[in-house]
Amino acid sequence: MNSFAGGRIAVAFTVAILLLIINALVSYRSVNTLIDNNERVIRTQEVLENLQELKALALQAETGARGYLLSGDGIYLDEYRLTAQNIASMIAKLKEATADNASHQQKFPALEKAIAARLERLDQRVARRQAEGSGSVFDAADTQEGKRRMDDVRAAIAEIANDEHSLLTKRVAESELSGQRTIWTFALANSLLLALLCLAFYLAIRDIRERKQNELRLQGERELLEQRVIERTAELNVVNTELQRSNRELQDFAFVASHDLQEPLRKIQAFGDRLTTKHAPQLNDEARDYLARMQGAADRMHTLINDLLSFSRVTTKAQPFVPTDLDKVAREVLVDLEVRIQENDGRVDLEKLPTIDADPLQMRQLLQNLIGNALKFHNPGIPPVIKIKAESAVAGTLSLTVTDNGIGFDEKYLDRIFTPFQRLHGRNEYEGTGIGLAVCRKIVERHGGTLTAKSKPGEGSTFIALLPVKQEKEKIV
Repeated sequence: MNSFAGGRIAVAFTVAILLLIINALVSYRSVNTLIDNNERVIRTQEVLENLQELKALALQAETGARGYLLSGDGIYLDEYRLTAQNIASMIAKLKEATADNASHQQKFPALEKAIAARLERLDQRVARRQAEGSGSVFDAADTQEGKRRMDDVRAAIAEIANDEHSLLTKRVAESELSGQRTIWTFALANSLLLALLCLAFYLAIRDIRERKQNELRLQGERELLEQRVIERTAELNVVNTELQRSNRELQDFAFVASHDLQEPLRKIQAFGDRLTTKHAPQLNDEARDYLARMQGAADRMHTLINDLLSFSRVTTKAQPFVPTDLDKVAREVLVDLEVRIQENDGRVDLEKLPTIDADPLQMRQLLQNLIGNALKFHNPGIPPVIKIKAESAVAGTLSLTVTDNGIGFDEKYLDRIFTPFQRLHGRNEYEGTGIGLAVCRKIVERHGGTLTAKSKPGEGSTFIALLPVKQEKEKIV
């Protein structure tokens, strides 16, 4: 619930930020458009003002020329010539200001032509005044022609001014529309932003309320869990007490098995041996067969009791963990098994093994059982080859492997081979009671590890013991 609400709040704020960005971009564009429209309006107004100034300059030029024609005063002549230059500059300024207006550019030649004709006519009259004096400065034909050419100038200016007035009206309308759009854009974007912020605030408040409710619920569940832990701890204490009692009973059983049970068994074996030695000739074949079966059964019983004791002593006679050199332990085991290795013409390849926290005696028993099994279950006529190595595994563990080229087994029986007294072969094929691998697994599990195997019939086996390199401090001496 909280994560979902948090996701909605995040989405709301994300949309709000995106809207702010979009609003900024749209506003920037709208403001730029508004500024451009205003600038075009201003340029249009400036063009109209320049047209009026051009018209005034044309009148001023004519006034200066007339003043000179009437008075012959050079001041008027200078004013006329300066005004003529200003007219040329103003026309150039107007052409530059309306460079983006093709319609105006097409009309400027007519304006320039009309002004040039009027100025040419005034220049001619000024030249006559300078040459002939004031006698015949004005005549009806000159006056009529001058008026006509001045009307042409006014008409050319008025045509451009009319177009510019129309353009001004259009641009003012566009500017006003752009301003309205900018206002509406701001209003709409800010309204949406305000709505999203209100939604985000509402979701945040609701999320806080839900979090508080969840905290109260979790507090109740935590208290209930603590109560259950207390109850479970009490149950575990009871179970632990019962387990300790069972362990004591197992120790008592081991004592009985090692003393009370084996003593009668030894007597059966001893009296059987005496009966065989002293009275075997007096017994018939059937009696001797019964006696041999009895002795064989006693021997098997003795072996089973010893194996059962070995299995129980994994925990009852366990020693504290100490730093144990597996390489040294393995070499000592190979010395003990040297005769069996030679009898089977076998070979053991031992790689350098590391030191780990372990029970040295149990590590010795583990390696002796695994190597002994590899020697026992070899293919007839094929010398056994055994490889022992250790590799680092995950999370501070060590993978100790024992690989052979023996008879192997079907992996569907993997769990069975680690069960006490379970065998995959008959007693007549291979010796043993089937307790060795069960003892190996119990040793590995006592060290906090796991024991498994990989195999195929006729292709050998690999037993893999995954052992911690370091044990808990309280378990190490």
